[in-house]
Amino acid sequence: MRAPQLIGLIALAAIWGASFMFIKVMLDEMGPVAVGWVRLVGGASLLLAVVAARRTPFPRGGRRLWDFLVLGALASAVPFFLIPWGEQRIDSGLAAVLNASMPLFVAPLAHRFLVVERLIPRRALGLALGFVGVVVVIGPDLLDVARDSTRGQLAVVLASASYAAGAIWMRRRLLDVDTTMLAALQTAAACLWLTPLLFAFESPPVPWELSTRVLLATAALAFLASGIAFIIYYWILATASATQAAMVTYLAPVAALFWGWAVLDEVVATSSVPGLALIIGGVWLVSRAPTATSLPAPEAEFEPSV
Repeated sequence: MRAPQLIGLIALAAIWGASFMFIKVMLDEMGPVAVGWVRLVGGASLLLAVVAARRTPFPRGGRRLWDFLVLGALASAVPFFLIPWGEQRIDSGLAAVLNASMPLFVAPLAHRFLVVERLIPRRALGLALGFVGVVVVIGPDLLDVARDSTRGQLAVVLASASYAAGAIWMRRRLLDVDTTMLAALQTAAACLWLTPLLFAFESPPVPWELSTRVLLATAALAFLASGIAFIIYYWILATASATQAAMVTYLAPVAALFWGWAVLDEVVATSSVPGLALIIGGVWLVSRAPTATSLPAPEAEFEPSV
């Protein structure tokens, strides 16, 4: 990887790792639906402005509208609600570690819905290793689903599964769409899903009623994590390999643990380090390029999951 792409990858991991910390700060003064909605409004505004400046033609056809609505629900609306909901009950660093399991859900879904991506033995081993890591991270809480912390952790794992389903939907239905347009319309569609929920169960945040700390976190999550970060990610994807771009999956949770410790005074749980190592090892086995004797498969192209 050349120096500009490497710098971009480190910046991307730092931004997406910090997104969990931004969410935690915002939850002090707004609900989980509002956190997701604000993030989507800011990201959609920036990405649509980029699309307009580039004069990228919009995809046409009623079927495409449905495709983007489904993608927006799976890849943004559902996880952007579930992760803040989970972070009301667990630390931001722990949420990031569990969110790193997303590629593990991609593999079985790809085996079922993408003909060229079969679950060869190496990938099956990676799945087993990664899910053992998830169990290690959750620990004894897994035996008591009534606990708030357990439900918070399971919500983040469910968000990871939703991200994975969105990645599979995109690869089946929308691979021919310009990447910036894809990110913009996905984000806009997700905003449409969360808007009625916001007015039904919470209320839009009023900027002048928020503290400076929350306003800064909100701006960073909306424009950095959901706008500029997507542009960086797709630039790396276009100028480097997909496997190199997927390295952000390994780096973002490490950055999130650092931000949670440095900014929020969170204590890194003893189980998080070995659990994250197992998850990363499993993801590496699942996403590593196949050997010549394996069934053919393209390089891993996991959609961003933070």
